[in-house]
Amino acid sequence: MDDDTRHTSDLKQILNRLRAMIDSTDNAVQTRRFDAFGIEALQVTYDQLTQIWTVREHREVRQFQFDDIDLVAIEIYDVLHDFKLIY
Repeated sequence: MDDDTRHTSDLKQILNRLRAMIDSTDNAVQTRRFDAFGIEALQVTYDQLTQIWTVREHREVRQFQFDDIDLVAIEIYDVLHDFKLIY
């Protein structure tokens, strides 16, 4: 698998998880953890009422809010990519 295919596949998996958060009906606030090598790198929360995404990055202890699923997916991808480079 070449790098472009792997990057597309990773982004697709991230987007699938984020869409599942939008579609979930068990709770208005959905939280998912994203990890690399079994170590949690970040946590994503989606508030279905406000449609706001909150991304909490653990390594640099920062938090961002987004209102666009594509921007969330890119942020998650970037954080996981950087995390994998470190370890």
